[in-house]
Amino acid sequence: MEVPSIYLNRVLSEGAKRRAFSLHLTVGNFPIIKVGGEFFKLENENLVTADLLNRIVDFFLSEAEKIRFKQKKEIVLVKELGNLRFRINVFYQKGIPSFSFYFIPKTIRTLQELRLPKILGNLIETNFGLFIIAGHYGSGRTTTASALIEEINRTESKHIITLEKPIENLFVSKSSVVEQREIGKDVNSVLDGLRYCLEEDVDVVYVSEIKKNFSEAIPLILEIASGNALVLLEMNASNTITAIEKFLSTAQGKMSSEISRYALADVLVAVLAQRLFHGRGGNAVVAHELLIANQPVRSLIREGKIYQLESIIQTSRREGMISMKRSIEDLVSMGEIRAEEI
Repeated sequence: MEVPSIYLNRVLSEGAKRRAFSLHLTVGNFPIIKVGGEFFKLENENLVTADLLNRIVDFFLSEAEKIRFKQKKEIVLVKELGNLRFRINVFYQKGIPSFSFYFIPKTIRTLQELRLPKILGNLIETNFGLFIIAGHYGSGRTTTASALIEEINRTESKHIITLEKPIENLFVSKSSVVEQREIGKDVNSVLDGLRYCLEEDVDVVYVSEIKKNFSEAIPLILEIASGNALVLLEMNASNTITAIEKFLSTAQGKMSSEISRYALADVLVAVLAQRLFHGRGGNAVVAHELLIANQPVRSLIREGKIYQLESIIQTSRREGMISMKRSIEDLVSMGEIRAEEI
């Protein structure tokens, strides 16, 4: 009988050795790793059985996590095994537990290593405002947010509070003091965490994607960003325009359309949207769209002419803005990605 700890250590170590993005365990299949955008079966292993998956649940999940998993039928965790760290999705499939392990890099990558626009370093030097990092799940938005936090941590003397569920990347305080709070563990809810930030002497607040109570959170976010601190907010949106539209439409649950537009226009610093591609050689390549809140952008938001923001992006390359279309075209022309990948 396979011992869960030994089994996990073996298959996850193999994934790490092959620089996998993820590893998936489902009943009746070989363990599958994702490398460079392609899936590969670990055919030297036996087929995954229901008994093995249930024993992994018993071994890997705490008693509290088992209760949550039984109640919700799915759970997202971050755990360490040996010297490896993972974001783990545990869910039921055909009545049997399944696992998806996503490898978290050991070190936080810099803005330069991620090849993000240099202007981002200047944008996060502000003392207050709202910076939105958008993208779909798996687009690398948390990696980018971590790079922004680490840049501040390394270069400025700030008090940084993160509100995350779960905590993925671990920060070591450098020039700044970084406090990481996990929703549901260190603070009851994101709303409680935001209220705490309003009463605390904090300079930077990072908020991971808010899946519940977003409309209730928006007034608190806007209040913090209006003078208390710089807020870095993750959102699930495909581009900068969609992110702004989603923010405003959600805000209308708690404030009028006009008030929400004016409030956002007053505090917005920038919106960065990402899309992940698998480049030549299997490396991940990020295309990005950047909208910087200059005066024309603020005016259009106040007037509700969100659809016109795209033209601002297209004509403001000198200011550092770039459209997703142009970013992808640049990557293709440089040979970073193939045209058929688009």
